[in-house]
Amino acid sequence: MCLARLFRKLTEFASDRRGNVAVIFALALAPVTLLAGGSVDLSAAMNARSRLAQALDAAALAVGVNASISDEDALEIATGFINANYPERELGNITSISVSVDPETDSVTVRGAAEVRTTMLGLAGIQKITVHWESVAQRARQRIELAMVLDNTGSMGGSKIRNLRESALLLSETLFEGVEDPEDVKIALVPFAATVNVGTGYERDWWLDPDAISPIHAEWAGGDYSVEECSGRGRRRTCTTTEIHPNHWDLFDELRNTSWGGCVEARALPMDIDDTTPNPGRPETLFVPYFAPDEPDTWGFYNDYLDDEESGDDFERLQYLPKYDDVRPSFDGPNAACTVTPITPLTSTRSRIDNAISDMEASGNTNIANGIGWGVRVLSPQMPFTEGADYDDRDVLKAMVILTDGQNVLSGQYNSFMSRYEAYGYINDDRLGVRTSSGSQLSDALDDRTVAACAYARAQGIRVYTITFQVNSSSTRSMMEACASNPSLYFDSPSSSALRDAFEMIAGDLANLRLAR
Repeated sequence: MCLARLFRKLTEFASDRRGNVAVIFALALAPVTLLAGGSVDLSAAMNARSRLAQALDAAALAVGVNASISDEDALEIATGFINANYPERELGNITSISVSVDPETDSVTVRGAAEVRTTMLGLAGIQKITVHWESVAQRARQRIELAMVLDNTGSMGGSKIRNLRESALLLSETLFEGVEDPEDVKIALVPFAATVNVGTGYERDWWLDPDAISPIHAEWAGGDYSVEECSGRGRRRTCTTTEIHPNHWDLFDELRNTSWGGCVEARALPMDIDDTTPNPGRPETLFVPYFAPDEPDTWGFYNDYLDDEESGDDFERLQYLPKYDDVRPSFDGPNAACTVTPITPLTSTRSRIDNAISDMEASGNTNIANGIGWGVRVLSPQMPFTEGADYDDRDVLKAMVILTDGQNVLSGQYNSFMSRYEAYGYINDDRLGVRTSSGSQLSDALDDRTVAACAYARAQGIRVYTITFQVNSSSTRSMMEACASNPSLYFDSPSSSALRDAFEMIAGDLANLRLAR
């Protein structure tokens, strides 16, 4: 009986399939785990290959910048760039680097390989994956006209402006030393903040609207007005009436110990960002000298630098012009928001551009669109700057580097004028296309003009590079990436070393080179 029962239990155990799933899963677990882990190893190898390609591209450009170079020096430069751009601790070990310079084709070829240690694939006997890349840089044989449009706002103060100066000087050095004929390189500098400074040497030039015929010239003043002056008494009393046409130049002349700082206001849309040629026959095309008016003595105004000499509402106080006669402004005065050093037009004199870079200082709000507009104008062959070659000159590469460390800012104010007086005047006058005191909405409006300015620059055939320097705003980073001629020409620089790397990459790309493959 016991033997029969034992036999029956053994038969039931052999036919029971309830534990097979666990057994099958256990048997399949090893290859599934190996496959999943292997995909991670392969992904790491592809990442290493991508970074190796970037490092070799940078090395090829860096070697190719030099007009003549020995094989030993070429290998040393390439190795330095590869080591700087390929973090071995994170990605793997460089196993080989070779550099060849072909004087007949005027090209540089850099080849490299890297080994990536595996994790899970090691269980299958695959201990490492080797990735390879080859980059070729070919001299393009073009002259360069470059505009550096650089953020000089208050947030760039301290170490940031010093880092910017150093990086911009590196770009200048690389371009000028990489050519045999200095005339093959021209560089312009456009520092920007809330306004752009064209330089006081152009005072009262015809394109700066000396007769105040532009429809936006002194728009804040409310238009022409009459002044009556009388003398004598009784029958001998005589009066004369003088018509006054508000003119920024005249107001500067009337003030004591005050002169124009060199800044200009934005033209009416859409000419705020383009290079439409100034023409007295079309007054709207002229540029207006920047003049920030004295604001009311009442509470809530930023730029109150004279006594009102007039009661009444905010506009009556603002528009009373006799108060400017022979008085000295206090505080910021009519040059408030004119904080940047002057534009340096295109020049082949390296010392001139280097000195201008070294003179840059940080102050003021951010108006990227205004900076880009003047970047286009210094590259344009048309007035007000005529140093640029014709757009259709196939031997000239026109390029622009645009750098910002933050988002567009226009200070809205909840008073009668809606904003501080900056490049677009008072927002109440609707020169930016919006009328609001909201700072965020004003920033959005400046973003729209920035996008339009970049599109205009690209449409002229200008090669646009963009750099964000320690920018937290993802929307600003996205805007600047879209601003570039293509995404590869956008550089996000979270540190000073990354900023320098960005300028080095741009220098290499600009130094009459193009990547062949």
